[in-house]
Amino acid sequence: MKKLLGLSPILLLFACASTQTNTDKAPKIEGNWRWIETTGGFAGITKTPENSSDIKHLQITKDSVFAYDRGELQYAQAYKLTLAQSQLSNKTEWLLHEDPMRTFISRQDSVLVLKEDCFDCFTHKYVKMREK
Repeated sequence: MKKLLGLSPILLLFACASTQTNTDKAPKIEGNWRWIETTGGFAGITKTPENSSDIKHLQITKDSVFAYDRGELQYAQAYKLTLAQSQLSNKTEWLLHEDPMRTFISRQDSVLVLKEDCFDCFTHKYVKMREK
């Protein structure tokens, strides 16, 4: 019983640490990103380059996002990453921009994830393009 009680604080420490998100460092998002998937919406759709005619990519600099479809610039927007609370996850996450849609951004290895912060919105995934 004493051994079990001695392990309790250690187990509690690991349990608490595993539920926290690492938001102290902004994700490294600069570079060129090729679109691989969009999911969500009211109908729960999944769009990919294979099942749509879209060929999208993002070019992200230190202060701007440029979105292209089939090589044509669709929009350019300034950004500044800030920590904000998501209304969907109720967690503090990195906010990319609020206009036209409040969008949070994260990076999972070579995949960039953009989540629109509303019910029935979309999640967009991009993969890092190799530098030439």
